[in-house]
Amino acid sequence: MKKIIIIFCILNFSLLLSEGQKIGYVNMQYIYSQNEDARLAHADVEKEAKRLQVEYENKAIYLDSLMKDYQKLELMLTDEMKLQKQQEIQGLSIELENFQVQYFGQPNGEIYLMLEEKMTPINALIQSAIDRIAAENSYDYVLDVSQGIVLYKLDSFDLTELVIEKLNKMSVDNSNIQE
Repeated sequence: MKKIIIIFCILNFSLLLSEGQKIGYVNMQYIYSQNEDARLAHADVEKEAKRLQVEYENKAIYLDSLMKDYQKLELMLTDEMKLQKQQEIQGLSIELENFQVQYFGQPNGEIYLMLEEKMTPINALIQSAIDRIAAENSYDYVLDVSQGIVLYKLDSFDLTELVIEKLNKMSVDNSNIQE
């Protein structure tokens, strides 16, 4: 029985390969780099991330100075003052950790959510261009080589430039409609 199942699987696999499925690929990173909207979205998110990073670093510097001051004055402080300073340092340390998680934590940090929100319509447009090219050229599969999954590829199956051209055409069509 096992032999029959194995032979059946091999025959099915052979039939799939013999049908000559057409596979193409794109480089999404290159498409993003050539798409003005994607570049602007990434620039906006980077700008916000840098602003938040500066804010985080300022808080970290302040925490560090509090800790140094505490260490210098520790011997002169009363137990009550020590406890108060320790609580202040601990509170600021927790605040700093929460800040980092809130803004930079994956996958729910505000920076990642902001990038996802800005890229969702862009990704939908790119996917639409890929879908149209795949349908027009009878491709069964289109892979993304920028993810490092494809180990070998022929340049003749690279659809990246076609997708960029289609995106540019779709952008021009959309701008004409809006005007």
